[in-house]
This record gives sequence, C-alpha cells and structure tokens, in this order.
Amino acid sequence: MRKNLLFRVLLFAVPFAMLFSCTKKDDMSIDEPQKVDLVFQANLTKPMLKAANLPYDEMLAALDCSWADYGTVHVRIATEAELPGGVLSEGVEPPGTDYYLGYTQVGDGIASDLVQLTPGKYYLTQFEIVEDDGEGGWNILLATPMANSAFKDFVTDVLPLGFDINNYEKNRLVLDVLCFNQQIAPAFGFEWFDYNIVEGDEICVFINCINEYDRDFYHQVFASDIYAWKTADGATPLEDTPYWVVGPNYELTTPEGGDGSQIVGAVTPMCFPLYDVLEDMPEGLLLQLNPVFGKTAEGELIYGDSVIVHISRDIIMEYLGLTEYEGIAEDLGDGISVKVELTDDPQAENPRYIHIMLTDCHKPAYFESHSNGSDVADIYALRFVGGDVLMTKILDFSQVGRDPHIAVAPNRRQLYVVDSDVSNTILVYDLYSMSSQTFGIGGDVPEKVTQLVYMNDTLFAADMNTDALTFYVLDPDGLNYSEYNEIDLSTDVDFSGGDLIAVKDDAGHSTLWSFSKNGGTSYVHEIDLATGSVTELQNEVNLNNTFGAMVYEGGDFIITGHGDDVGLKGWNTPFDFADSFTSYNPIPDITYTYGDLASPFILNRARPQ
Repeated sequence: MRKNLLFRVLLFAVPFAMLFSCTKKDDMSIDEPQKVDLVFQANLTKPMLKAANLPYDEMLAALDCSWADYGTVHVRIATEAELPGGVLSEGVEPPGTDYYLGYTQVGDGIASDLVQLTPGKYYLTQFEIVEDDGEGGWNILLATPMANSAFKDFVTDVLPLGFDINNYEKNRLVLDVLCFNQQIAPAFGFEWFDYNIVEGDEICVFINCINEYDRDFYHQVFASDIYAWKTADGATPLEDTPYWVVGPNYELTTPEGGDGSQIVGAVTPMCFPLYDVLEDMPEGLLLQLNPVFGKTAEGELIYGDSVIVHISRDIIMEYLGLTEYEGIAEDLGDGISVKVELTDDPQAENPRYIHIMLTDCHKPAYFESHSNGSDVADIYALRFVGGDVLMTKILDFSQVGRDPHIAVAPNRRQLYVVDSDVSNTILVYDLYSMSSQTFGIGGDVPEKVTQLVYMNDTLFAADMNTDALTFYVLDPDGLNYSEYNEIDLSTDVDFSGGDLIAVKDDAGHSTLWSFSKNGGTSYVHEIDLATGSVTELQNEVNLNNTFGAMVYEGGDFIITGHGDDVGLKGWNTPFDFADSFTSYNPIPDITYTYGDLASPFILNRARPQ
C-alpha cells in the first residue's frame, strides 16, 4: 500500500528592505506603503493523519504525490475588506487575489517565488500545488482543506487562515497539505469546485448474463439503458432524479429485408463521471438497468423489467485503485454479482472495470397474446412497472390466425405461436433478431391445439377438450408432432378455455397446472403427465373468467387475465383468491376478452408432505 504524503507548508513574511538592502530610502515616497515579500515553503514530513477512524483514511493512504510532477504554487489571498471577519459563506468560492508562483527545491521541500503585500490583515483562502492541464486550466495536485470540511481533522490549520503583515517583522505560518484527488474534492470543502474530468474520474461497467438454457449465447452481453442513483442504504435511491443518466450501452441496427424493426447491435462497456461518492454516497450507488431487446417497426423500444444493482463503496474504491485490487465478487442475491476485474489489454489506460454478472439472463421480457373478440390478434412484450404493465406490440398475428396460443422457450429467445383453428402451422418469433418464420408441421398433426407449454426443456402441445386432455411433443428443431399421452377426465370441468403452466417441486418432480373457466367459476387443476392423474387444487368464484396464466418473477408468483376486467391479476401461492391478488393496469388501455399469457419461468413449490 502506498503511503499518503502529508506536507508541512511554511509561510514566511520578510521585510522588503531587508532582502534588498541596496534600495535607497530616498527613492521611496514617505506616503507610499512599504511592501513586504512573502515566501511559501513546503516541506515533506512524516504522514500524521489526525483522525484515524474517518472513512477517508484508506483513500488518503492510497494517494501518492511526487515533487517531480509539480510546477506551480497557487495561492489566493483576501484582504479584510474582501472577507470581513474571515468568515466564508457556505458553498461560495473564496474571494481574493490569485498568485501562480514558480518554486525551487529547498532540501526535501520547495520554496515559492515571492509575493509582495502591503502591511495589514489578510486571509489565505486557497493554497494548492497545481499543474497545467494543457487546455488553459489547472489540475490540483495538493491542497489545504477548508473549515468545516470532511478533512478538517486531518490538518492543523484550515482555510480561510488569517495572518498579519507588519513592517520589519518576520511572520511564520505552518500549513498542512494533503494529496488531492478529483473524486474527493467535496471532502476538502470545495463545493464551488468546477470539476475537471480526468483519468480516474469515471466508472466503467460491463454487464453480461449467463443463460444455462442457451448454449449458443451462454455468456450474453446485456443490452440496457442505464441510470445511476445515489443511495444512503444500498437499496433505495436517495433522490427523485438519477445521479447520472448513463445512457444506452448498445447500438440498434436495421436488418436488410426485414419489416423495419431494429435489433440490438454492438454492446460496449459504459463509463460515467463519478464526483463525490465518498461525501454524498457512503453506501455507494445503485445502477438501474432497463434491458432492451430491440425496436419495433412502429418505433417502440422493447424493454424487459428493470434490474437494480448495488455498486458498493468498497467496489468503487477498488476500481479506482484507491485500495488493493482483490477481484472478489460481491454476491447481491437474485442471481446478481459484481466485482472489479482487470483487462488483459496492455494498451488500456485504466486496466480496471466493474463487471456485473446476471445469472440466467435475469428479468427477461414477457409475452402476452390478445384477442378482443374480433379478427385482431396481436402479440405484445410486457414490462411490469409498479402497478402498470407496459405493452409493446411486437407482432401482428391476425394475418396468420385468429386465436393464438404461445409458449416461451427456456432460452428466453424464441416465442412459439399456434392458432387453435390452424393447428398444422407454427409461427416462431425470435426476440433477438426481431423476426418471425411460419412453419408447416409434419408428423401426426392434431386436429386442434389449444395450448403450448414448455416443461423439462420439452415443448408440449395440448388439445384441452371437455372430456380428455391429449398432449403432444413438438420438436422445436424439426417442428414435428408426436403423440405423448391422453388423460381421461372424470370431472365436469371444460378445460378448453384455460391455460397451462409448468410446475416443479423441491424434489424435482414436474407437473402441469391448468387454469380454466366454466361459466362464472374458475378452476385450477394439477395434471401429472407421468401418472395421468388430475387433482383439483382450487375452485373459486373470485377468479372469474380466467383466460390465461403465466409464472412471473422467477417462479413464486402467478399472473392471470380476467375476461370481464381491464388488466391482469397477480397471485401468490398457495392461493388465497379472495384477497391476495395484485392488479396491473395495461398501458395502452386494453379490455381483455380472451387470449394467452406466457413466460419462460417454471413455478417453484414445496413438495407436499
């Protein structure tokens, strides 16, 4: 660990006449104020931090200063008239006259060029060692902190510092100077500081997701709009507006021969300025990731649900090189981890980057099909924001069929659509390429298919009738049907108006749940394909006219549609249909009559004892 350098600065006031004894007294007017020369001297001393328990110790200890890099001493000196009583208003840039002075080496320190002042009361309002930034400005390398700043306890005296200039007297002031870093300017009390973004003043993040179900795109880059938020607790935004709108980390391209929709092109690491993370963000910051899958021909971006990632203060300091590099991932839960990694590019200016990893492509888009009772059949991507479900139409299915039923592949990419009236045709929509193809089906084609569902990596097609359930395996590669199983029903429930979701218990046993409606009553049945058994789970009038269901939020939440209502209903499990639901309002406003809901998730439930 590099040690922080704490400098002692000596300020000398030397009578002008004593330094220049050859000056004749007769050459000076008796009424002209005699000027006194000031010399600023800085000597390197042993680091002595004044408040070892402050959180800034580790940052200061990592900063390094070398005299060889410095070239100019900057001081600002105010008169009593400019700063009455030496009191500086909060947040106001200190007044005074600026002096930029050269220096010479003196032992282990430096001595500045001379400054001349007439006798009187003065205040030193800024003291810094600076270097030319090459663009007409200055970069601060060392500085003395201000009164009431976070660093005030690290030094003996703070600014503004009053001193007197008297004729024929030698005044001596001692100042402590700390190595300066742009990120911690507020800790010096420099609220007025005009931030100059230099190397190290920004954070760069790279995001990818790991999808175990998609071997072709196992380590996928994660395209998203990104926002940074300050946080006081590591979980909730500190303010109403983002700390920084980072922007998209992707580009959109339009494939040739398509319908005008745009797909996600290049995805790159994103960098954004970091100003005051230690002062105003003691718990680091939050990154809001809004995943983007493409842009429709109508100009709407297709989003998935937001992902919130906490970037801790420790990760930020490790990234900035202010603490030792460890490269250890922080597990944030929900399949999210974050760590600092080093690039293997020897030409990289900053070898570090923050790597955000999302397990299994966390929070994919969800899909819903809708028919309003006419010949209109549209496919939407869904995004849940609070109590609203934002619907983006990605496909007009009315040219293919009237009553679509859909299933989402476990790889989150393909959407399979079949029309119950045209069961020998399957439409496959690829979310990543934003394109669709229609395939004729080979093999033993069912007369009617009312539902598609993925279970155990197998795509099932079902003819859900009044007296029997006939299931078929649909091979996604060859798109061939083969009969799987037929289950006779002993109940009087009409399964033809329902929906299917896949369920897996903690022992790995898989079943299907059927959501169906019969008159004003809704049913939930468990269907075990291996044994052929059908068990009624719920029979509730409160779940009226359910037309579709899907698993949400990774497996512990179910969302259904209501045929007599506007919106969707969310249910926890085990079900309490009387009062446990959450309502979602569709935007744009759509009255649901019937349709289908689907997501790539499987419902997780404890195995019955």
